[in-house]
Amino acid sequence: MQPTADQFRAFRDDPHDGPIAQVNLLKFRVKAAYGPDEPEHANDESGVAAYQRYVDAFRAAAAEVGGSCLLYGHAERYFIGQGDWDAVLIMHFPNRAAFIATLNHADYAEMHRHRAAGLLCQDLLTTRPAVAAT
Repeated sequence: MQPTADQFRAFRDDPHDGPIAQVNLLKFRVKAAYGPDEPEHANDESGVAAYQRYVDAFRAAAAEVGGSCLLYGHAERYFIGQGDWDAVLIMHFPNRAAFIATLNHADYAEMHRHRAAGLLCQDLLTTRPAVAAT
């Protein structure tokens, strides 16, 4: 659930310097998978609850560099197509550097452990918004 080195380099080195949006398709673990040395290990909680901690912290870190959460919603159903995703998270950043700065945030390792505990799998697309909400 991490980009390969080639994927990260391609993203980082893309010459587009305008806004980007991340579209995250998320599948949660039934039960959060915290390690035995983590304080949440004994909690009997869902992957959704663990991931919510990540979303809350990531949104705050993104806001520090001008990023924002456009949508975090649980999947209702497929209207067209097929799939097995539980939720969608769409984040907006003013540019690539802001997204990368969020990944380099001093608290990212702490927030990331909640992501790892909560997610079973994920697809993440980065986009160049052609139309933005006003």
